[in-house]
Amino acid sequence: MDNGFRVLIVDDDASIRKRCVQLLHTRGYDVEGVSDGEVALSIVKSRHLPLVIADIRMPGVNGLDLLEGIKEISPATEVIMITGYGTVESAIKAIRLGAYDYIMKPFDMDKLLRVVENVRAKFALSEEVRLLKDRLREYSKPYNMISTSAAMRDIYALVEKVAPIDCNVLIQGESGTGKGLLAKAVHRKSPRSGKPFVVVDCAALSETLLESELFGHRKGAFTGAYSNKDGYFKIADGGTILLDEVSELSIGLQGKLLRMAQERQIIPVGSTRAMTINTRIIAATNRNIEQLVREGKFREDLFFRLNVVKIEIPPLRERKEDIPPLVHFFLDKFKKGFEKTETSISDEALRLLELYDWPGNVRELENLTQHLVIVADNRCIGPHLLPERLRKSVQGSGSGAEQMNQDDFATAKAKIVDQFTRNYLVDALRASSANVSSTARKINLKRSSLQRMMKRYAIGKEEIS
Repeated sequence: MDNGFRVLIVDDDASIRKRCVQLLHTRGYDVEGVSDGEVALSIVKSRHLPLVIADIRMPGVNGLDLLEGIKEISPATEVIMITGYGTVESAIKAIRLGAYDYIMKPFDMDKLLRVVENVRAKFALSEEVRLLKDRLREYSKPYNMISTSAAMRDIYALVEKVAPIDCNVLIQGESGTGKGLLAKAVHRKSPRSGKPFVVVDCAALSETLLESELFGHRKGAFTGAYSNKDGYFKIADGGTILLDEVSELSIGLQGKLLRMAQERQIIPVGSTRAMTINTRIIAATNRNIEQLVREGKFREDLFFRLNVVKIEIPPLRERKEDIPPLVHFFLDKFKKGFEKTETSISDEALRLLELYDWPGNVRELENLTQHLVIVADNRCIGPHLLPERLRKSVQGSGSGAEQMNQDDFATAKAKIVDQFTRNYLVDALRASSANVSSTARKINLKRSSLQRMMKRYAIGKEEIS
């Protein structure tokens, strides 16, 4: 039985409650029973419940009041009402209020079981649809790219344009800026998304080994080649290959890569027969390839083949408005992973992080946030928990926290938070086809609260439809 499918029986009649609990328990359901509507509401507030079965006539909070309360707290929870012959009108009213079905007393346990099975099947289908939507959302936007800066918005717009076009892409940026994530975003938004995405670190292998890894080899090509082996280009056939640190390739390998870039053909080591390969190339580097071309260290013809579209990712120090949303994104990520749900960060600590230059870029920020969540022990992360080297760097730069006007900082921070929140709501509404009720359920807000936020952030229908 589905692990996430829990059932709550609410009936002041102990015998009926016990029979229902026993029946569903023997069928493998996670089920419990209570006699009181108030208790039932508190349970619905505290945990996820796909199904509640409740009697209409109960002292205190009756079944209809309970139904309305459940739908207010958890609209996705289905409710089956139990009713006597004298309360058919109430049962019909319950259906109008959102009940899934009603069962007349004295009821057949087999019929109850059938209705519960129908709800379970609906729940399973809803979960499958949710997972598919999550996967679609993951593929429909840049992968794990969190930003509010104008520079990164321009890059995202370029990704949207270039991804569907089957051309090579060159991504330049300092180490840790997210070149790999951006390459994956291009692949996932392209028609090749269902095929392999293969990453090759060109700086990690020797020239001889890298040639074999890229293009494959034939049995006996060299000592240790005991059988034929496909290279990364063959593995990525139909998909995308990311050549990370492509600037580290030797001139000899650059010539062999040029053949692939021009003619989409490779020759495995030890073979004389060319193989046609349909693989998109995304090249990434943290070096200035144009300068390497001028110095004769990188082939100009290969550069032109790879540089059909160039995406340059600015370092984090040039887009510091991205630091707060990135910090909060990484905080949420590691809080869940380490089960430290109460961990937060103070304004003073966040301000110091914004003043730091981040030579390791986003990767350094992610690693530091992980460290801070570990050492904070479910407490607020204050300046004293930041590494001494970071605090000294900020102080030594002559731009210490004391030099920043507190009001200006608060204003800037509020603008960043507002922009991040607005972008999040727009994305959520678009993912739900502008359905306000559906969006509210997905992001755990009341419909009225979401409508107020849409009005506050001036989110119109034309923007989300």
